[in-house]
Amino acid sequence: MPDARNVPVDEFRDRLTQLDAFKNQPVVLVCGTDKRSANAAALLRDPGFRDVHVLRGGMVRWNEKGLPVERRPAPGQA
Repeated sequence: MPDARNVPVDEFRDRLTQLDAFKNQPVVLVCGTDKRSANAAALLRDPGFRDVHVLRGGMVRWNEKGLPVERRPAPGQA
């Protein structure tokens, strides 16, 4: 997704202001399984994110189902 952001859950509190632009939009949180995403969802709901969802099973389940994955080059790699 073009608006996707990779924010490690341990950085969420420090980076919430960077995510404010998404406060009134649907937000889907994804991690490897769904454990860290569930924690991140709670952190987003507290400051008023209203439409927060967790991808159940995370990328493990997504990949098991053979669903598409878009890979972007890491910063500095083109």
